[in-house]
Amino acid sequence: MPKETIIKVKTSGQIIKGVGGIYTVVTKEGEKVKCYPRGKLKQIGELFIGDIVDVSLDKEGIIEGVHKRKSQLVRPYVSNMDAIVIVLAPIPKPDMLLVDKLIIGATENNIQPIICINKADMEGADAVAQDVANDYKDIADILVISTQTNQGIDILKEKMKGKFVCLAGQSAVGKSSLINCILGEDKLKIGEISKKSERGKNTTRHIEIISLDDGTQIADTCGFNRLEIPLFDPDRLSTYYTDFDEYAEHCKFRCCNHYKESDCGVKRAVESGKIAKSRYERYAKLFEYVESKWNRRYN
Repeated sequence: MPKETIIKVKTSGQIIKGVGGIYTVVTKEGEKVKCYPRGKLKQIGELFIGDIVDVSLDKEGIIEGVHKRKSQLVRPYVSNMDAIVIVLAPIPKPDMLLVDKLIIGATENNIQPIICINKADMEGADAVAQDVANDYKDIADILVISTQTNQGIDILKEKMKGKFVCLAGQSAVGKSSLINCILGEDKLKIGEISKKSERGKNTTRHIEIISLDDGTQIADTCGFNRLEIPLFDPDRLSTYYTDFDEYAEHCKFRCCNHYKESDCGVKRAVESGKIAKSRYERYAKLFEYVESKWNRRYN
């Protein structure tokens, strides 16, 4: 009896989901296929949600290679985004250091940052919006929204239209509620706040891309309190803080890092209230982190 001939079909597509080493790929023909990575691609971090991959199909899909990424974030592992929507809320208490890290990661990858203060109908939302405006008005688009009243949702949809967008932020700030509001259906399970800790209970266990009819793609990421920012020379950190630029012109040293140097225009701007003290303190904390990471890069 002759052997059955297996014909492999080669195509490409986008990874839209990954759970337990099995990836769902939407091929360029529009077919959803469960795929397994070949060889070295099994290594942790080699495959990102949003990757464009080469796939061979026979009895099962095999991911053969990954196309060059135009952008990427690490933790969460998402690639090829056009914009990142950073979601905050009055509760849980906003983690502004996380916001700084997200914006640095976005800027490094040429990704548009959009900050959304959700739960506008909740007490404390105005104060959060004011704090965010003070620190980020010249750095990112800022929207105040409510999934309960639909405030600002149409404006957000317009900014997202036709783009691949990643939603990011702490657990229970309302990312899943926001996606449900945009979709007009209860597609995603909604979390709740732990009354004891006022921290979110994470309900998103994996990252998945949701496609809308207008060409918009949304990646819902796990709620997280940490983010890996790219490895780079600490001398570059201040370039991500464009609101420091006009004051940096008055620093004594041209290569001033605005950290330990004396006669620093940025530090004087902090002392006079022209730069928010809280924003500068986060900068100093990040400078220490980036410097330590850079010094350990060969270890």
